[in-house]
Amino acid sequence: MHGITIPGVLKAGGKKIELLAKIDTGASDCLFERGYAEALDLRVEEGVRKRYATVNSQFEAYGHEVSIQVLGTETMATVYFYADPTIGRNVLGRRGWLERLRFGLVDYDQALYIAEYNK
Repeated sequence: MHGITIPGVLKAGGKKIELLAKIDTGASDCLFERGYAEALDLRVEEGVRKRYATVNSQFEAYGHEVSIQVLGTETMATVYFYADPTIGRNVLGRRGWLERLRFGLVDYDQALYIAEYNK
C-alpha cells in the first residue's frame, strides 16, 4: 500500500505497544487496530463511540485517551480503535496528532520534517 509509514508507540495505563502507522492528512482522527487497544488493556466499547463514513465504507470506532510517541515527539490524545477486529490499518490523522505538530514533506528528497508545534 502506498503512503508514508512511520513507527510509533501507544501508551496507556503503564503498558506500551509499538506499531507502524500511515500519515493521513485527510483523516480527521487517529485510528488504530482493535488489537492494539486490547494489548493496552483498554475495553474498546467503553470508549467514546464514533461512526465514520468514507467514499467506499462505513465503520465504527471507539475513542480512548492514550500517549502517542512518534519520531521523538510525544503527546496525549484521544485516538480511536476500530470496533471491527478485521480492519488492519493504522492512521495518524489531524485531531490528536497532526494538529499538534509542524509537519513538512519534501517528496522529491524523500524527506519528512516533524517538530512540536509550540517550539
